[in-house]
Amino acid sequence: MINRSTFAQKINASKDSSAIKFAKIEPDYTAGRPRLIFDGELIPTIKKYPFLSSYAPKANDRVMIISGVIQGKIV
Repeated sequence: MINRSTFAQKINASKDSSAIKFAKIEPDYTAGRPRLIFDGELIPTIKKYPFLSSYAPKANDRVMIISGVIQGKIV
């Protein structure tokens, strides 16, 4: 989990628009930092991604990632 001020520092340091990505949380997710299946990919990442403290990840959630941090569920 990452707090807002740490995230704000990371996002201000990187103004690259390619830093925004979309993915789905792996179906087997139960707790901790989730692995992701990025759009266009078929298998989950090896890396586990941090998320904002205001978001509680759930298996199969579609999420937006900015600068490597999960922002939350999108519909």
